[in-house]
Amino acid sequence: MIVDDTPSFRRAVRGLLERRGYRVAGEADCAAAAIASVERLEPHAVLADVNLPDMDGFALTARLTGGRPGPAVLLTADDFEDGFYARARRCGASGFVPKSLLPRAELTRFWPSSPDGRARRGRR
Repeated sequence: MIVDDTPSFRRAVRGLLERRGYRVAGEADCAAAAIASVERLEPHAVLADVNLPDMDGFALTARLTGGRPGPAVLLTADDFEDGFYARARRCGASGFVPKSLLPRAELTRFWPSSPDGRARRGRR
């Protein structure tokens, strides 16, 4: 699942993920829509922007991962600080990757693998 308030970014990331063999289960433009969609679609992984209009990505991640099994969340942002890496770990995210580095990022470092060690290419 992709969570970002910019339609052109969601479109670009969808293309990137699909070219890498991932299936995108859905998209959301804000945290509230993301929470509802994650409950409904049960994606294995979420790529979420830190800067959302109704809640920051750190709080969204804590909500999605806190207290129960949930999706692996990878956070991203255009404008970021070095502290985002530690904040991502504290809120339960799998990691943080700046948007400019997403095309080169090895996503299997952040998202679940199957028992045989290969990346799960199911619902994202």
